[in-house]
Amino acid sequence: MDKYSTMNELQKNTNEDKDWHIESIDNHHDVTILAIHGGGIEPATSELALVTAQTNNYNFFTFKGDRSKGNNELHVTSIHYDNDTACQLTQKSKRAISIHGCTGNESIAYIGGKDEALIELITSELNKIGVNVVPAPSTMSGKQKENIVNQTRIKGGVQLELTKSLRKQFFKDGKVGRKSREEKSNWDDFLYDFANALATALDKVEN
Repeated sequence: MDKYSTMNELQKNTNEDKDWHIESIDNHHDVTILAIHGGGIEPATSELALVTAQTNNYNFFTFKGDRSKGNNELHVTSIHYDNDTACQLTQKSKRAISIHGCTGNESIAYIGGKDEALIELITSELNKIGVNVVPAPSTMSGKQKENIVNQTRIKGGVQLELTKSLRKQFFKDGKVGRKSREEKSNWDDFLYDFANALATALDKVEN
């Protein structure tokens, strides 16, 4: 159960630049990449979203938990995610990918959402680089129309839930602590390969 029921409630009752901060880029692109539970909330999601956005100058949004502990209190579920910047970027985009983290000792990417064409292509491209992609269970299906990723112009997006075991592989030291995440020289080739696979799928879905 989330401590705050909406982002508006969270932002009124916590301190920006102390508890959390937002990074966003509007490149006036038709694609938005989201990491709405970034920083220390679901570690490594912000980094993957940023690298993915940079591959093709996609729009980018991440909300990063900055606390030394208790970042889980900054989690607001995707169907109640009413941050204005994130909503505006997504609503004006044709397509969106929302990157999340989940528990799990196996390296799995659970895929969900309502953009079936992009789901199929992302699954194929990630399989090519050895990622085990599994359809998301109902608890993280990403299929609700209220989910921020489905607020695109086509009323559908893709939600990726990456296990902690998989996210650890994005960093050379195999850790997802703040120091490991923020040191770019520690970013593994796998992080870039994963981002490029998402970009390839996005390229193909339009052609």
